[in-house]
Amino acid sequence: MGMISLVYVSSASHDMRDDELKAILEVSRRNNEKCDVTGMLLYRDGFFIQALEGEEDTVMEVFEKIKRDDRHKNVILVYRNQTTQRMFGSWKMGFNKLRDTEEKIEGYTTWLRRPTAEFLTEEPSRARLLLESFREHTFF
Repeated sequence: MGMISLVYVSSASHDMRDDELKAILEVSRRNNEKCDVTGMLLYRDGFFIQALEGEEDTVMEVFEKIKRDDRHKNVILVYRNQTTQRMFGSWKMGFNKLRDTEEKIEGYTTWLRRPTAEFLTEEPSRARLLLESFREHTFF
């Protein structure tokens, strides 16, 4: 079918503790390696934004599982595009938990304090730029 890049946003069903986020990452990385999916996950104050990359059928299957996961609510597809190159190809799942200290990062904008789905969906390139900007600053 071809490779796609997909970005979605969602709200956490509850405030996620670091140990819960680490558990999500461990399982995601293990599963993604098996099916050759790569990507990046950002989390802040109950808000997720995630990019997934890989073969279209596989990525859509992963996305459907995420939509059914009770740790998420209000899952919104920001964009889905055909691609020939992975942005996060070396990661089974990169991660960053945004904190107030991020204000010191060049290019930080105050909307990161309270990210919203509307801000990202009205201009989908914002989601991609946000994920790209944290590509070099991953945790866990």
